[in-house]
Amino acid sequence: MSSTEFKIPMLDLRAQHANLTSEILNGFSDVLSSGRFVLGEAVQAFESELATFCDAQFAIGCNSGTDALWLALRGLKIGPGDAVLCPAFSFFATAAAIVRVGAQPIFADIDPVTLNLDPQDALQRAEETPNLRAIISVDLFGRVCELGSLDPYCRSRGIHLIQDAAQSIGALDATGGKIGSRSDVACFSFYPTKNLGALGDAGGLITNDPALAETLSSLRVHGETAPGVYEELGINSRLDSLQAVALRIKLRHLESWTQARRERAADYNRLFLERGAIEANRAEFAEAGSTRRGPLPLAIPAKDSPTERQTYHRYIVRVPANRRDELSAALESRGIESAVFYPRGLHQQPALAMHAPARRPIETERACRETLALPLYPELRTEQVEKVVQTVSEILEG
Repeated sequence: MSSTEFKIPMLDLRAQHANLTSEILNGFSDVLSSGRFVLGEAVQAFESELATFCDAQFAIGCNSGTDALWLALRGLKIGPGDAVLCPAFSFFATAAAIVRVGAQPIFADIDPVTLNLDPQDALQRAEETPNLRAIISVDLFGRVCELGSLDPYCRSRGIHLIQDAAQSIGALDATGGKIGSRSDVACFSFYPTKNLGALGDAGGLITNDPALAETLSSLRVHGETAPGVYEELGINSRLDSLQAVALRIKLRHLESWTQARRERAADYNRLFLERGAIEANRAEFAEAGSTRRGPLPLAIPAKDSPTERQTYHRYIVRVPANRRDELSAALESRGIESAVFYPRGLHQQPALAMHAPARRPIETERACRETLALPLYPELRTEQVEKVVQTVSEILEG
């Protein structure tokens, strides 16, 4: 069955764009008339609106989320001889950016409940790394990473905090704080599949540090600080005006889209619990590390705290490792897409093999074997969620 024949896709961008096409094309026409296709007024307007949305002082647009991470590291003067800690369970770009600036990635394990960086494991590895200069926390699948005791530890040692918010724009942390409220700089990806997606590659950063904002703005244009003057080597990572137009239009819809995602995730949670699944924040899951308890061998995402808001970039369930691929294949045969994010930990990637830690991140490797993403997007209907839950349950029970 080809991807175009799926009855319930992982994501349906055509449905998202259906009501936005005319407005986007009108915006494109304005850019064509202006003759400003790179940076310019459209990008400046988007940066201002993004900063306002995030309650940040400065926003800087760039070419991709990957470049945003590189710019953040370079802007904080991190390079050869330095070490940067990040979770082993993340997209490849998180670690690739560290290596690209010449630094050493230190891979920490994840919390089995949130799938985000485990503060205790990270703290232990940080204490073992005297040249640690920064920590990249990743808000995986739309949940803000809580650093706990790692936060004051970093501040006392002058270790920079970089927030990889590629999947979490619009999320709130456990204190109700927005993205970037507790980091030196936060990085966004606006890849088309993200909750706020461009029509191609795009990215951005936010910070409350005026000096850092100035440096980031310079680095994205080769390091230029004045016309024809280059203080250091940057890169060509400018945001296109056409992408900024699309992002400005979509940003106005982001809150309603986030609410729709949360409502569909709540539908999933309710229906799976009725079928006998367990919640990932229940004690038996955390202690036994098992998705096998309960009538249905499946664990749903951990609930928000009262002040927290996850944006459900992906709806991730956990199933026994020996059933995961079987479940995915069976769903595909019945017209339901699913996906594995990520089949390998960063420490297991061939390109990063020389940086593999001596102490393996066990929970990361478990998550790589057990996690599965199910369809979730704002236009997904409740009856489609019901169909997915019914089909997953029948396959696992069978």
